[in-house]
Amino acid sequence: MKKIIAFLALLMLAVPNAFASIDTIAVDVGISVFKTIPLGVVPFEEKPGIEWMEERPHQIVTRDANLSGRFDVVASDKFNLALFSRSHAEYYVTGKVSPQKDGALKLECFLYVSKSKDLLLGESYTLKQKDLRRAIHAFFDKVTKRITGERGVASTKLAYVSKIEGVKQVVVSDYDGFHRSQVTRDSTISMMPVWTRGNAGLVYVNFKTNRPHLYAKNFGGPERVIFPQFDQTYSPAVNPRTGELLFSSTVDGKTDLFLGNMETGKARKFAYLKSNQTSPAWSPYATEVLFTSDRGGGPQIFVMGKDGSDLRRVTFMGRYNERASWSPNGDRIVYTSMDNGKMNIYTCALDGSDIVQLTNNAGNNEHPTWSPDGKLIAFSSNRSGTYQIYIMRFDGANVTRITQGGENTSPTWSWFYEDSEQQKTKEGAK
Repeated sequence: MKKIIAFLALLMLAVPNAFASIDTIAVDVGISVFKTIPLGVVPFEEKPGIEWMEERPHQIVTRDANLSGRFDVVASDKFNLALFSRSHAEYYVTGKVSPQKDGALKLECFLYVSKSKDLLLGESYTLKQKDLRRAIHAFFDKVTKRITGERGVASTKLAYVSKIEGVKQVVVSDYDGFHRSQVTRDSTISMMPVWTRGNAGLVYVNFKTNRPHLYAKNFGGPERVIFPQFDQTYSPAVNPRTGELLFSSTVDGKTDLFLGNMETGKARKFAYLKSNQTSPAWSPYATEVLFTSDRGGGPQIFVMGKDGSDLRRVTFMGRYNERASWSPNGDRIVYTSMDNGKMNIYTCALDGSDIVQLTNNAGNNEHPTWSPDGKLIAFSSNRSGTYQIYIMRFDGANVTRITQGGENTSPTWSWFYEDSEQQKTKEGAK
């Protein structure tokens, strides 16, 4: 246990209490700075004989719309043109669901133009009720694409750490917290999960040997230790282009970044710096790397090229900044900063300007991770008394708790699954 505590202290790059205060530019938390699209939602027509295990279809659609960061729901018990017109809801979603043989359901989903009732999008599915949520997520992503021209994230997933029977395990759930499945089942701590390229599996840290080591596990496959030649490894970051793994390792009290191939097990030092380096994060096109370093005294965010060149500091305001994550657009980062003894979440431009505070006066808020469309940020917070996973818009508005009970931390968002399928197709063609 002492080794674990020491390791965690190292990861946080703890600094004296004098470094706890921070001056920053803040916005009013919870006030959205961009306009959402009103979207009508009408309950689906339900044939008799269905016993619902979870939410009804229109409730899932409502949750997807509210979480999306793009829409505001205009709910109505039935089609109501006056209400939709008054609320400027140009479109509305509804559908039908009926029981079939062997417990299956027939699900029909529709997107209409409110004023004319013209059908813009229609999908039909025959499925088991346990797959209903996944089908509606897929339909809502098509709704998002049809209305906004951009992909939605309703079909993506989150990996995070959950305390189960007193032990921290890695779990995966839908992006909204439903359908959680346990990935690790160890008697020792698992932590720091990240998705492998193509969403095929996860890389995470485990303390099986009383020291932190990286493990990889493809979904449905066995777990395997990677880079066992190192005494301790942690803070993994998967290259979105090559699948290589950037990680931290501590040798003789100094922490450095290493780049390794998970298949061959070979790894090399990524950059030769005098300072400690941890918490790496790749840019969207894998041309640069963010990381946390103590080269300025307290922990700060730095960036350098993929070859270790062009080192420069990103954060200057505040004395404790760490765990940066790059936006999918590549124009901003999100990170955690200590503010009057509490951890809060901020975003800024790549040169450290345009600092925006996203959380305030709500416990400790940590481990921010971008959604693959750049519209949302998931994070963990103890604002409710225990650590849980929350989602907010990229401007800090519409904070929504998605986990219930226990203790849940360290979320990491998957990539788009459409990208995953395209990657598999390309690799299969080689």
